[in-house]
Amino acid sequence: MTLANLWEPLTVDDVCHHYYAAQVAAAPADPYGFVVPWHQQPRPAWQVMVPPVHSYWWAAALRLFGDSPPLWHLWFLPIYWLLCASVLDLLRRWARPHAAAVTAAIGLGPALLPGANFMLDVPMLAFALASLACLQRAADRRSGPLGLAAGVLLGLALQTKYSALAYFGPWFLLALWRRRARELLAGLAGVVATAGGIEWLLALAHGGGSYFLQHLGNAPARDWDHVLRGLLMQYGVLGMPAALLALWGLGVRGWRFAAAGLVYAAGYLLVAWSPLRSGNGAPGLVHGAGYAAMVALTWGATLWLLWAAARRGLRRRRPAALAGVFFAAWFVAELAASLLMSPFPAARRVLGMTVVATVAAAWWLARQRGSQAPVRVVALATVGLGLGYQLLDCVEGAAWTAAAPATAAWARQYAPAAALFFTGGWGFEFYAPRAGMRPLLTAGTALRAGDLVAAGSLDGTEPPWFEASELLEPVAELTFGDDVVPLSLHHGYYSGRRPIDHQHGPRYVVHLLRARRDFTSADLVPLPLPLRFR
Repeated sequence: MTLANLWEPLTVDDVCHHYYAAQVAAAPADPYGFVVPWHQQPRPAWQVMVPPVHSYWWAAALRLFGDSPPLWHLWFLPIYWLLCASVLDLLRRWARPHAAAVTAAIGLGPALLPGANFMLDVPMLAFALASLACLQRAADRRSGPLGLAAGVLLGLALQTKYSALAYFGPWFLLALWRRRARELLAGLAGVVATAGGIEWLLALAHGGGSYFLQHLGNAPARDWDHVLRGLLMQYGVLGMPAALLALWGLGVRGWRFAAAGLVYAAGYLLVAWSPLRSGNGAPGLVHGAGYAAMVALTWGATLWLLWAAARRGLRRRRPAALAGVFFAAWFVAELAASLLMSPFPAARRVLGMTVVATVAAAWWLARQRGSQAPVRVVALATVGLGLGYQLLDCVEGAAWTAAAPATAAWARQYAPAAALFFTGGWGFEFYAPRAGMRPLLTAGTALRAGDLVAAGSLDGTEPPWFEASELLEPVAELTFGDDVVPLSLHHGYYSGRRPIDHQHGPRYVVHLLRARRDFTSADLVPLPLPLRFR
C-alpha cells in the first residue's frame, strides 16, 4: 500500500487537509486559528469539518521532512500497517484459511487503495477496525483494560473522521453476541475519555464551543436520489471481490462462476469504450448496461449471502453460527451509516460495506473444504484490479501536477511582467502556488490591467468560481493528459455516483484569462454552486 502510493501527488480533498496539517505544524496549540482558502473561497477553519488526529499525524511529517510528498507517504506506513494488521487479526479469527489472501484483496483492492492517499478515510478505518479487533480480544480474555484500549482506538477513529460513528453498531453487536457487557462499558469509557478529551482541548484552543456538535448540527441537505444511486453503483462495482467469493461459497461453480467473472470483465470494457452520454446528451445505453450488469450481480450475491448467513445463525443459535447474524447486521449498520452521513456519493462512502461483505464471504467459505484455490484466484484478480485503479489515479494526478508549472512557464513567456493568479480546486490548488501563482480569492484580490488568471478545470467541465465577465478576456487554452487510457477516476471515485468512467480528450484544461482593466475580485459575480467542504 505504501509503495503503491509513494509517488501519488495530492490531487483531491487531501489538498484541503494539507492546510490543516500545515497550520498544526506551524502552531500546534492553535489548530483552527486560520482561514482556509479552499477552492479560493475563504472560510474560518473552525467551520470546515476536518477533525484533528489526521492533521497532527501529518504535521509531524511536515516538520520532519519539509515539502516532500513521497516522505509524507512513508510517514503513513504505520497507519497502513495498523489497518492490515487489524484486518488480518479479524480474518484469522473468522476465516483463518483465507486470512492472508483476503487481507491482500482488501488492502490492495480497488475500494481502498486509491483512497490511501492523504485523506481521512483510511486512517479512520485503521483505528476503527483496530478497535474492533481489540474488543474481540477483550471479550476473549474478559479483560477490562483491553476493552479500555479498544475504546481509545475508537475515540481516535472518531477524531479522525466522524463517520467512525458507524462502528458503534458493530461494537454493540459484538458485545451482545459475546455477552460481554463489562468489556463494552470499559470500551465506551475509553471512547468518551479519548474523543471527549480531544474535543475539550479543541474547545480550549479555540476559546469555547464544541467542534463535533457544531458540525453535527450543520449537516448539509441531501439529494437522496443522487445519494441512493451512488450507493448502488459505488458498491455495485467496488464490491466485486465480495460478490465473487459469495457466489463460490453459495455453490455457484463451473461455467456459471466463469460467467459471473465475465460480467465484470465485460462491464469494465463497456464502461471504458462507451461514453457516459451520447452525442445528443442522452444517457449512454451501452455504458449504462455495463454498470447495470455489475450492480445487479454484486448486490444480488451480497444480499443472498447475508440472508443465508443470518438465517443459518438464527436457526442454529450456536456461537459459531451466530457470526452470520453479526455480519448481516454489521453490513446493514454500515449501509445505514453511509446513507445518514453521506452528503454526496463517493467510493469512500461504501468502504466499510465492502470490507464487511468481503470478510463475511471469507467466513462463509472457511467452513467449506477445498475453497482456498478460488479464494486466492479472486484475491489475485482483486489486487490486479486495485493496482490498475491506483495506476490510473497516478496517471490523472500526473496531468494535474504538470498543469501548474507548464501554465506558469507559458504565462511568463507570454507576459513576463504580468501577475499570475489561479482558480481551480483539488490538485491544481496545491501545485499552483508552488509554481508561483497566487489564488484569485472571492474577495480582496486586486488585479491590474494585463494580469493573467489561470482557470483550472477537470477535463474542461469544471467552471471557475465566478461567472463569465467582460473584465476578463480569454487568451489561451492549455490541455494536459491527452493519453490513450479510456478510463477516469477523479469525477466519480472521489465525488460521484460511479467509481470509474469513460474518458476521452484531455484530463485537465487550463483557460488563461487576461484582465482588461484594473478591478478587484469582488467585482466578479460568484456562481451559485455549493461549496464542497468535506
